[in-house]
Amino acid sequence: MMTRLLHNRLVQAFVLLGFTLGVAAQGVDLETYYEEARGKAGSELKTALHEVAQEGHEKQDYYDIADFFEKYDLTDDGLIWDMYAEPSYRYWNGNLNREHSMPKSWFGVSDANKSTIGSDYHNLYPSDREANSAKLNYPLGETTGGRFNNGVCKVGNNTYPGYTGIVFEPADEYKGDFARTYMYMVTRYEDYASRWTSTGTRSMLDNNIYPTFKDYAVNLLMAWHRADPVSRKETDRNEAVYRVQGNRNPFVDYPELAEYLWGDKQGERWNYTPFSLTPQPDGTLYVLLERQPGSEVHYEVYGINGVKMTSGALPADGMLSVSSLPAGLYLLTAYADGVRYTGRFVR
Repeated sequence: MMTRLLHNRLVQAFVLLGFTLGVAAQGVDLETYYEEARGKAGSELKTALHEVAQEGHEKQDYYDIADFFEKYDLTDDGLIWDMYAEPSYRYWNGNLNREHSMPKSWFGVSDANKSTIGSDYHNLYPSDREANSAKLNYPLGETTGGRFNNGVCKVGNNTYPGYTGIVFEPADEYKGDFARTYMYMVTRYEDYASRWTSTGTRSMLDNNIYPTFKDYAVNLLMAWHRADPVSRKETDRNEAVYRVQGNRNPFVDYPELAEYLWGDKQGERWNYTPFSLTPQPDGTLYVLLERQPGSEVHYEVYGINGVKMTSGALPADGMLSVSSLPAGLYLLTAYADGVRYTGRFVR
C-alpha cells in the first residue's frame, strides 16, 4: 500500500519573549483568519470556530467534486488519491464514488447531496465503489474486518472499548485524516446538532453543540488524531478546498485545537496571550497583562543598549505614557503577582 509522506505540521508555534505567534498558511494570515477564536475555551471556542468555518463558505455542487478530485486529490504518481483502497486510477470513472467521510444519513436532511453540508468538499473524498458500499453509514472504529477487508480499510465488529457494533476502520496512515474531518464536521455544522440521526450516531454523536462527540468517539478520534499527525496531503488539500470553497478546516491549520476541545487542554483558553504591548497614536503604550484585582504592577523600560530609561507603577488602566522617550526600540519588563513579563515595543 502506498505510504503517505508525513511532514511537520503546517502551523508550528514559536515563542518569542513570552508571546505565542502563529505561522501563516499559503496566502492566508492564520492569526487574522482565526482571530475571533483566540482566547476562548470549551463551547465558546467551538462556536467561534464554527463561525470562522462558516464565514466565506460558498456552497458547491456535489457532482463537480469529481473535477476537484482529478485536479487536487492526486498522489505523487498522479493517481486519484483513494483513502479507501489502493489508488489505481488516473481519471474519474465508474469504479470510483464521491464518498461522504461522515455519512450523509447522519445529517438529518432530505436530498443531502443538494445541501451545503452534503456538498462540503472538506467531507467528500474519492472512494473505491466496493469499499464505499461496504462502509455504508457505520461509525468509525477498529476491527479485524470480518465483513470487509481490502488491505486498506476494513468493516466488521468493533474491538475498540466503548462500543459494540459494526464499524468502519481506515488504514493507520489515514486515521488522523478521518478524525480531523469528523472534528471539522461537528464544528462547521454545530447548528445541525439537533438533527444528527442514523445508526452510526448512537456511538459517535450526541444532539448537543458541545462536546457533541460521545465519550467513545472522543477517545477514538483523539487517539487517531495523535497517532497520525497532519500530513502534506491534508495541508495541500485544505489549501485547495479553501481556494474553491472559501473556508478551511481549523484542525488541519491548528491541530492542537483538538486538545483544547476534547483532549488534555480541555477548558483552557486557546492561543491566549496573557501579556501584550500596543503603542497608541497619542504616545502612550497599552500594557495588557493578567493581574489580581487591586494588585500593583511594577515596570521597567530599557533601551536596546541595556540602560534603564524609566520605571514605576503601572496605571490601573494599563495606559503608560512613553511620549518622553526618543524614537527607538525598547524592552519593557513588568512584575505582577510574582510573575515576570517581558516584551519589546517601538516608540
